[in-house]
Amino acid sequence: MSDPIEVFVPVRVLADDLILVDWGPMTMTISVWDKDRARPVMAAIASRSALTCLQVLSDFQGFLKIPVCRLPSDPQLPDVVSRAFIAAAKVSKELTPLAAVAGAAADHVADVALQMGADKVIVNNGGDIALRVARGKTAVVGLQAIGAEKMAGRLYVRGEAGIGGVASSGWKGRSYSPGVADLVTVWSSSASIADAAATLIAGNITACGINVEQARAADLDPTSDLGDMKVTTAVHDLSPSQRRRALDRGAAVAAGMYSKGLIHGCFLSVQGDFNLLDPEGIVQIES
Repeated sequence: MSDPIEVFVPVRVLADDLILVDWGPMTMTISVWDKDRARPVMAAIASRSALTCLQVLSDFQGFLKIPVCRLPSDPQLPDVVSRAFIAAAKVSKELTPLAAVAGAAADHVADVALQMGADKVIVNNGGDIALRVARGKTAVVGLQAIGAEKMAGRLYVRGEAGIGGVASSGWKGRSYSPGVADLVTVWSSSASIADAAATLIAGNITACGINVEQARAADLDPTSDLGDMKVTTAVHDLSPSQRRRALDRGAAVAAGMYSKGLIHGCFLSVQGDFNLLDPEGIVQIES
């Protein structure tokens, strides 16, 4: 008798309010509600669009790794690629669309669920989160750095706030960064813009010295869109002044984005020190 064949299912129902899409580079959870009831069927239908996004993004790998400033100004693109391109272009034309691609996929899937009649949708694509929250509803998002034992705080997103995405970046994240931030979390009108903004802000939270180790991105991964850029591989104990100067650089970039209406706010953290831009008062810091 032959051994049983193990079949891997890319979409699984973990709970009525939690559908998991786990396939290739994508680990996404989808939660959908309507009238305070979990809607797993809506979430499962939306999950199909997540798998379609994966295929489309694979087809456009080369395009996504080119800085926006070197791409055509008005290319004809599939929805998920277009979202990433537009978000990167709004934040900085020096970014590649890849800087916004996780948020763009989350946005695409969230809008599919929204169009089915949901009044609250949370799509978490590896930490980049699309939110679709109707007036009168609230979503709570935790602020927690990779490897941290506890959350730094919580973000309370109300439906009337106009926030459609929360994204995080840092030197320990999935993508390389030239900065030293443990956590940069940005909230904006979309997950794709928040994703690109978090990437750029984190990259500006820099420090120099023997306590910061870096390497060429291409040496770590020949396929990286960052090429010859030096990215951070380790951060040892920074002095208080190093931490403060690094945070000040990131805060200045964030303030510029806020003044342009690109972001609603952000939380920046370096080795226990933090800076908070929260004009709408929606963050609760843990004591």
